[in-house]
Amino acid sequence: MTAPELIIVRSLTDSDMGLFAAHRRATTSKQRAIALTTPAAELLLHPSVFARKGGDFDCICLYGATISRELRPIRKVGKNWRLGGHQLPGGEFADLDSKDFALIRSIRHNDGTAPVLFTFIGRRSQRLVQAGLAAVLTGSLNQSVAVFDESSDKFAPLAELFSAVPARIATQTISRQLAFA
Repeated sequence: MTAPELIIVRSLTDSDMGLFAAHRRATTSKQRAIALTTPAAELLLHPSVFARKGGDFDCICLYGATISRELRPIRKVGKNWRLGGHQLPGGEFADLDSKDFALIRSIRHNDGTAPVLFTFIGRRSQRLVQAGLAAVLTGSLNQSVAVFDESSDKFAPLAELFSAVPARIATQTISRQLAFA
């Protein structure tokens, strides 16, 4: 039996944009991370990782044809939870903006042994997907975050918008970073 999955959706804010090298010069925030709410972190992280206030996770970031994979910290910094790490390089991330989406798909209570998939959805390059996602999320976002587990009626539509970790990516070693154009 596989562990139950969850999908966390983050509507990006100006402060989240510092994670992307293409936005770093223009952003006024010094934050180089994507913020998560405490309820989202509590479902995403294994209770022991949550109690330690975070850990490092095998994160696969997808945006269009761009793929980046590396260990990224998910930590509590002050009162906030953040997914940080190195900036995501690449000019294609310049197409992302506030109100675009980061979809985080993982097993529930991940202890760091399973990868975490981040799929970015931008209205400039993925207009129809972004509009469909915005329609599915109507009334669901709280502090720019919504969490859906497999029992939610919105999980299946969201899971159809983006796949789980692709097998060809999951089987590669983490030390290798990929970028496809």
